[in-house]
Amino acid sequence: MKMYVVTDLEGVAGVYQWENRADTSPENQERRCRQRRWLAEEVNAMADGFRAGGATDIWINDGHGAGYTIDLDLVRPGVRIEHGGSRPQYCTGLDSTFAGLGSLGTHAMGGTPHASLAHTMGTEIKSYSINGIKVGETGYQAFLAGYYGVPYVFCAGDVAACREMEELCPGCVTVPLKVGLSLLSALTVTPARARQMIREGAEEAMRRIGQVKPLTIEGPVLFRDEWHTQVFDPANPPKHSRVIDSHTREIEAENMKDFMDKMYGFDPDYKPLWAEAPDVLGRS
Repeated sequence: MKMYVVTDLEGVAGVYQWENRADTSPENQERRCRQRRWLAEEVNAMADGFRAGGATDIWINDGHGAGYTIDLDLVRPGVRIEHGGSRPQYCTGLDSTFAGLGSLGTHAMGGTPHASLAHTMGTEIKSYSINGIKVGETGYQAFLAGYYGVPYVFCAGDVAACREMEELCPGCVTVPLKVGLSLLSALTVTPARARQMIREGAEEAMRRIGQVKPLTIEGPVLFRDEWHTQVFDPANPPKHSRVIDSHTREIEAENMKDFMDKMYGFDPDYKPLWAEAPDVLGRS
């Protein structure tokens, strides 16, 4: 069984402040290295749990920032990692051949009270909704997986993010690693304890395959985003968009794949190399 996982940083146990790439001080650089290490160790724990539950192929989407956050030197053999910016698809490679979708380092959607580092894509965005359902980044990904018939089965991160995904995808396994005290503070388990919990949760998630239903949409998709700042010009709307006001726009699409292509300007006919040669990188 193949598993696809999107990682982020803000929900990792021990992380409590925004990553600052501009700060070149030794203290900040050491903090960033430590956070990348914690994330890599959580990836290892999750992969161990998935494999114990029967997974044969594990694909990791390094989904934080520029897409190069996981410390690859610390990740054990047995996973494939998608990283880097300017990717040709949203969740490149995700398709109907995967048994389940998961998320690691998960944070809650923007505006969630008492949630550590809660945001949706960026702090300037107020909210996302799909067909009237408010979603964060992870819900966004779960809807895309549902288009391919892939269920969302595993979430590890902030307790508010776990509750968010439990409501959206009933039956998924959640592993709450910290409780937000405010946007920039949290009560967290230790990284060592987090790894134990993640491994156990990931193995349990594999047992839920076939029990959790994919998050699907009947009919067309209507996406709406609202921003705190004025970013839209009604006289000059972004491609495929209908501008409601300077803070709000909508995008209509036939399905989630069509929406992602329109939202990000992807080539709808893109075919990755591994579609024709799935063993191009050998066995993971």
